[in-house]
Amino acid sequence: MPLTFSSDSLRLANSKQANTIKAQAGTSTTMTNDSLTRSRVAPEDSAAKENKRIYLHLSEEAKNKSRLEKKKEAIDKSDLPTKIKDHLKRIHELKEELRKLEQALKKVMANNNISEEQKDLQAAQIQTQINALNSALLSTMNSLIEDLKEEPLTAEQASSFAELLL
Repeated sequence: MPLTFSSDSLRLANSKQANTIKAQAGTSTTMTNDSLTRSRVAPEDSAAKENKRIYLHLSEEAKNKSRLEKKKEAIDKSDLPTKIKDHLKRIHELKEELRKLEQALKKVMANNNISEEQKDLQAAQIQTQINALNSALLSTMNSLIEDLKEEPLTAEQASSFAELLL
């Protein structure tokens, strides 16, 4: 999910940086920084400004965190009962934690800089955490099922629920 910035926002950022540098280092540095700003971000007509974009590529962790926040936001906006919303958020959080631990386990197993004993010990610790999270996930799912039995969903809510559970 690339982020985009217009050249106007870059000019604003560079002018703020120039003011900071001016305060710290004096006017000669500021003049140099301003000339660099002008050379990097040349004046453009309005049509060209709209077409210029800078793309930032986020790390996998940042993408996953963003995805989790979007899911939570979608859950909050849904018309589901509050208890169900809370369970869905918790399920997504637990799944994200499990994904992180599984990556950590793979990293430990691929690490050739430690002895087999250390590898086994670290893997066992991570596996214990994975087991605890799986247990918490199962418990949350059971609570969700109980709450769904107590408060059945309408057809529209059930459709929304199915989408948000994935």
